Amino acid sequence: MRQLIIIGGGPAGISASIYAARKKMDFLLITKDVGGQVIKAGNIENYLGYAIVDGIIFVERMMEHMRKMEVEPVIDEVVDIKKTDGGFEVSTASGQTHLTKTILFCTGAEHRRLNIPGEKEYTGRGVSYCYTCDAPFFKGKNVAVVGGGNSGFEAVEQLLNYAKSVYLLEISDKFKADEVLKEKVLKNERLTPLLRHKVLEARGDGLFLKSILVENLETGQVREIEVEGLFVEIGLEPNTKLAEKLGVLLTSRGEIIIDCNNRTSEKGVYAAGDCTNIFAKQIITAAGDGAKALLSIYHDLTYGITSWI
Repeated sequence: MRQLIIIGGGPAGISASIYAARKKMDFLLITKDVGGQVIKAGNIENYLGYAIVDGIIFVERMMEHMRKMEVEPVIDEVVDIKKTDGGFEVSTASGQTHLTKTILFCTGAEHRRLNIPGEKEYTGRGVSYCYTCDAPFFKGKNVAVVGGGNSGFEAVEQLLNYAKSVYLLEISDKFKADEVLKEKVLKNERLTPLLRHKVLEARGDGLFLKSILVENLETGQVREIEVEGLFVEIGLEPNTKLAEKLGVLLTSRGEIIIDCNNRTSEKGVYAAGDCTNIFAKQIITAAGDGAKALLSIYHDLTYGITSWI
């Protein structure tokens, strides 16, 4: 039986694995891929020590750090976890079974969907959740971005390098992005900001997206806007189904509830990063959270648990 299994290879999981290696723990890092959402992040400008760094390069640096600490991630998918005497049994898609005393969920989150007619039909044919991947395909075209937070503004900033024009739609009455981003983006003449607007439908010709149906929430007016790209940046959906199956308490948004030591409601189960109820979903907070969680696990295993959530 191992001391720990870390599930998820984003910043939280990688950070935890590096700290686990430094503590000489008997552990496994199991993940479908390495890097998580960071691979799709484009340029990162708010990580300590990097004025600007490309997401892919940043992941390569993290992997280099893991190799230096002799951390070998198991590229696999955890499909089931069961409680056993003194720990947990972890089963993977490849048919492997592992026993462990503790579990650390670093499973991150996926992009939220609009759940509107036409969204699923035109995903990959105009509807996108990765501006870093798809922005170059929309050179000289009209596009729309949904979401007025940092992700939405970062998408607009990159799309303006390619697109003919960009519509930025936000359902609330103000944009929530950092002031630096807003100052940089909103002054561009090819951007049309639309506060209090909601996308009702994605429309196309059966092959590709051609327009979106939009409602002005102030006036109730509905109009059609011709765009060939729709980039959805409305937040993240936490990957917490396995944790929920274990009986771990979640918030109304499906996030794992943790205490200040990253403990969940179930003894022996910890969580870190974007899958939890931490306020800020950032690369730097996920990395710090992973380190903190590992130190908490190490303390509990070494010295005994003094309290639980």
